[in-house]
Amino acid sequence: MRFQFHPAADAELDRTVEYYERCQSGLGLEFAEEVYAAIARIIEYPDVWSPMSRNTRRC
Repeated sequence: MRFQFHPAADAELDRTVEYYERCQSGLGLEFAEEVYAAIARIIEYPDVWSPMSRNTRRC
C-alpha cells in the first residue's frame, strides 16, 4: 500500500518539522521520524483502526 499526503498536510508537516528544529536541533527530525513510523504502522496493519465509513478508518 502506498500513501500520499494532501498538499496542505505535507506543507503543514514541513512547517512543523522546521518549527521543532528551531526549538531544538534534531527535534524536527525526531518528530518526522515518528510521523513516518506511525504511517508505516497504519500501512502494515490497516484493519486495526476503528472504521469511520466504508473506506475510512480513524487512527
